[in-house]
Amino acid sequence: MQRRAADLFPGLDPRLKLEIGPDGPPDRVVPLVAHQRIVGHLQLTSRRPTRRQRRTLATFADHAALALDSVFTLAQREFYDAVDRQLAGEPEPERAPAAPFAVVLFDLDRFKAVNDLGGHAACDRTLRATAGAVAAACRTSDAAFRVGGDEFALILPDTDADQAARVARRAADAVERVAHAPGVSFGIALHPDDGTTRDALLARADAAMYTSKGPSQRSRLAVAARLATKLAPLDDATAIARTAVTELHEAFGFFLAVVQRLDATDRTLRVVAAAGPLADHPDFLAYEQPIQEGVNGRVARTGQPAVIADTTTDPDYLRRDPRSDPGSELSLPILVDGAIWGVLNLEQIATHAFGDDDLLLADAVAAQLGAALHRARLTQELESSFATTLGILADVLETKDAYTADHADEVAALALQTGRDLGLTNAELRPLRYCALLHDIGKIGVRSDLLSKPGRLTPAEFEEIKEHSAIGATLLKRIPLLTDVAPLVRAVHERYDGAGYPDGLRGGAIPLPARIVAVCDALHAMTSDRPYRVARPLPTALAELRRCAGTQFDPDVVDAVVAAQAATGALAAPAPAASDDAAFASAAARRSSRISTSAGISATTIPTSDHV
Repeated sequence: MQRRAADLFPGLDPRLKLEIGPDGPPDRVVPLVAHQRIVGHLQLTSRRPTRRQRRTLATFADHAALALDSVFTLAQREFYDAVDRQLAGEPEPERAPAAPFAVVLFDLDRFKAVNDLGGHAACDRTLRATAGAVAAACRTSDAAFRVGGDEFALILPDTDADQAARVARRAADAVERVAHAPGVSFGIALHPDDGTTRDALLARADAAMYTSKGPSQRSRLAVAARLATKLAPLDDATAIARTAVTELHEAFGFFLAVVQRLDATDRTLRVVAAAGPLADHPDFLAYEQPIQEGVNGRVARTGQPAVIADTTTDPDYLRRDPRSDPGSELSLPILVDGAIWGVLNLEQIATHAFGDDDLLLADAVAAQLGAALHRARLTQELESSFATTLGILADVLETKDAYTADHADEVAALALQTGRDLGLTNAELRPLRYCALLHDIGKIGVRSDLLSKPGRLTPAEFEEIKEHSAIGATLLKRIPLLTDVAPLVRAVHERYDGAGYPDGLRGGAIPLPARIVAVCDALHAMTSDRPYRVARPLPTALAELRRCAGTQFDPDVVDAVVAAQAATGALAAPAPAASDDAAFASAAARRSSRISTSAGISATTIPTSDHV
């Protein structure tokens, strides 16, 4: 047909393309349509046809389409007749009609690329080689057919599922070796399990074949986009790795997805996260692999990806267990700031399971992992820098009020524990921690003599001390990564009943971290020695928190703090002795001469949980 077209239209240089979409301008493409079905195209590569030539081309196209359709129809009819004979019990009529057999459909993946790169001649060579490879892989009892442009079929008599899978895999492997095809997909249907009619069997095999083609390019892009969104808020290496392998395993059904981290000190790869049947096995998770060994070791040494079509043929592959060893493997380096951080490893039970699209997807995921891990490292370095900055601020504050420096660390530890008990996430614990550490930082702007004054504060002095909440918030607003902490610090001295300062917030309008710090701050203040009173026993301080729950403090936070202290056995401490009562009475008398910066109310209604 190609030669006939060339003879009839020598000046147009026509190229016949069978069941492949056109890739040229519309005025140089003549579709071949038979029985309302496009069976091919005639591509004119040299120039546009004249009007007369187009009329002649249309007539030729009609005849060519019918001729091609008859060839494909005859091939399909021969295959259909063979299936029908199997269903009828032929060629052995005495055999029971329900005798088992298998139908296998094959399809060449990305066959259009063969035409695009090599033209019609390359397509023809590929199809001939495919037909020969499929036929050569058959047993003597099997029959092979070409049923379409790039579709082939096998009928396997007296065959069960395992036997059919072996024959199909052998044929697909042979096609990829001999025909140099970019990939072969196949689907299997068993009689009578998958159907008792020809249509039912072919529909089942066809569906299985397209399932075996794997995820579409669109689905791969969707997974890459979804993974980027999930990785964005994470700043922990283990969480980042676990998120990536889980997404890959769930989205694409990889038998195993693993991230290994390279320990630079002993040059060993260790599992960070895994998803798949082996993911929960203690021995697998504890596995350590020197980079001198295995496929992943090779990738970690060289920084080059490895696509292993058949693990039995790779000398570096480390065998674990014949029952769970993969048939194919894909391994890529994970780079963080230009250095090899670890390895992303994907495994499938079948051989030749990974193609170019899988490599592109894995490469994109490895790049996302590297970027997320680098971001996490920078975040940790930044957090460390902040910790140093906070240490300097604490040192400055300690020169004004030594109590405040130690007090902040202990309040922060108690606040974090309370936050965890209340179900705060890691992201929510960060501002809580900084709020606890910095809630008194505004005292830098308060005169030192007021902070350590043992006697009565005047109303003017009290108003000056109350300013430390607003001063601290103003300072923190100027630090970009602490802007979210500023409103928390401002609200620490608000009261649950709205009688606090500086803004008179009440109840849920007070940020939860500020409510947590307020309770922890008061508890630590009551159990610490101050210039104007001695420390109280913990049971007495906890009783005071309960008394002030619902007025000064959030009741839920108080319950969480009290429960945590009870769990440690703190409430079993002995009650204060008589001498202690005298000390408390003396301290109460001294307190009446001061005004609480915690409560922000008049001296006549000061709760016992006061502190400066």
